Amino acid sequence: MQWRRWAAIGIGVLAAAALIAGARPARLRLVRVTHVSPAPPMASISLLYARGARPQFVVLDIAGAHGASGSATISGDQEFVETPFAGVPGGPYRIDATLAYRIGGFLMLRQTTFGG
Repeated sequence: MQWRRWAAIGIGVLAAAALIAGARPARLRLVRVTHVSPAPPMASISLLYARGARPQFVVLDIAGAHGASGSATISGDQEFVETPFAGVPGGPYRIDATLAYRIGGFLMLRQTTFGG
């Protein structure tokens, strides 16, 4: 009878650990400008996530060395986006990413900056 109790507690702990691991937000590991087309000025951007729960949406703000800037809001499932530029494109580019997660019913925001 005692071993059943410990087995049930062990299964509960393993289930809770699996639930917590799946609810961990996926960190944005890399964002980079892969291509810039001159006319009309458009930037192709790729994103790479770590394991975990993807964000609900991602806001990307891009700023170039020659004054070009652009912004895009995408869903968390997207790993590639093209965004128009305002201004003269030219690198290196700085990308500010704001990620919005909803985990356990709570909204969580994370901000990261990628420079190059």
